[in-house]
Amino acid sequence: MISMKKIRIPFLSKLRWPHIDLDLSKPAHRWKFLLGLAALGVVGVALAIGGVQGYAYSESTEFCGTVCHSMYPQLERHDQSAHANVECTTCHVGPGAAAFVQSKIDGTRQLVATVFDNYARPIKSPVKNLRPAREICEGCHTPTSFTDNIIKVNRHYDDDAENTPYENTLILKMGGLNVLTGERRGIHWHVASEVDYIALDDQRQVMAWVGVKQPDGSLKEYFSRDLLNMAQTNFVEKARASGELRTLDCIDCHNRTAHYIPYPEQVVDQAMLHNLISPDLPFIHKNASDLLNEKYASSDEAFAAIDKLAEKYASSPKDEVEQAVKTLKDIYTITNFPDMNLDWKSNPNNERHNPTLGCFRCHDGNHVSRDAKGNEEVISVKCNLCHTVPITGRGSELVVEAPVIVGSVPATHADFSWTVTHQYASSDELDSCADCHGRSFCSNQACHNLNHPADMAFTHPQSYAESGGQVCYTCHQNVTCARCHPGGIIEKP
Repeated sequence: MISMKKIRIPFLSKLRWPHIDLDLSKPAHRWKFLLGLAALGVVGVALAIGGVQGYAYSESTEFCGTVCHSMYPQLERHDQSAHANVECTTCHVGPGAAAFVQSKIDGTRQLVATVFDNYARPIKSPVKNLRPAREICEGCHTPTSFTDNIIKVNRHYDDDAENTPYENTLILKMGGLNVLTGERRGIHWHVASEVDYIALDDQRQVMAWVGVKQPDGSLKEYFSRDLLNMAQTNFVEKARASGELRTLDCIDCHNRTAHYIPYPEQVVDQAMLHNLISPDLPFIHKNASDLLNEKYASSDEAFAAIDKLAEKYASSPKDEVEQAVKTLKDIYTITNFPDMNLDWKSNPNNERHNPTLGCFRCHDGNHVSRDAKGNEEVISVKCNLCHTVPITGRGSELVVEAPVIVGSVPATHADFSWTVTHQYASSDELDSCADCHGRSFCSNQACHNLNHPADMAFTHPQSYAESGGQVCYTCHQNVTCARCHPGGIIEKP
């Protein structure tokens, strides 16, 4: 028999304990004891299951996006992204006990902000305490994988009355690190190399300094031309000490990869391409884009403005107008969040260089490296490092010849100015043009038998874009099979 009143613990002796008389030799006591153990076991199992389920739910996208009210725009855009099947915590927390504990501590701060309604509107990116991309992104996307080029077709509609369709086709030079040869090139050269930078703003849009590690281990420094004199100070050392110097990683370009909000013209293009907005409505591309570019205080105000679109198309088919109005409201709902002050402009997308800076944050011709002799070198602004010259088809000339250039171009062609300066080349250099371009190329009626205005090199892209039917490759890098095989590649029987 066990009697609790016989137990004497010095520092607890003054406490009054309940009298518990348990005699397991008595069937009644024994059954009560076993029943208590069973109940305790059931409660323990229930708590364990509840704890596991609670933990799993707290790590789910549903919890992040619905329980926390301020996150609903991020959830909406996440569900529209290529990462829709990836849980929020996979990227925002990642593996490891330390990261889990840190996330719960930070979550407590966010919970307090939510309760007292004093969180930032909009929630800005980049997230300051986001784990490095090399710890997270590279779990699925390895920079040591050398990626082949891919063809990219961008479909658009003009702002004219006919909503003229046009397409830009280009080859994206994905590149990366070739582990067999050690070669680094293309778009993913940036993560296959060691690049550091210092930004002057929280959203990392204004680059003051870029440092690139060279093959010999030295560091080549590029300063913004406005800040070039800082090269003589301890500017970089101070930034490094204060944590403002960052190593370039995936997120510096793919900063909106799971929460991207398309800009109005882009989303209207897609709606028209899938006939959710009829291209037969005059000026609908311009009018729809203008409506979505406006800033509204609330969704109700935006919907009222969209409803007025019907007045402009009173003489157009009613069903097409109603469909356009409905589609624009749907688009606004998933791309604009007035209560959070969030739209496509709030967090610039760095994956491209239009309509936001993106690539041009560094590749702007104004980041300069100056050696001891005063010689300057700028970060390259050559578009064809990352993609080929776009081929444009427009209107009735939407389907165009698109030759693909293979092999290496001559050294003279590496600079885009060659298009203008080749007229001053030597006779021997000009004679060699025919080796690739053919004799008829340089005597074509389109270019060399015309008197061009002095500023033609600067004005012709816009004039050709407006007139349509012109292809950049007609003059830039035009090579076709028939140039070398006028009789055909396969002999006729």
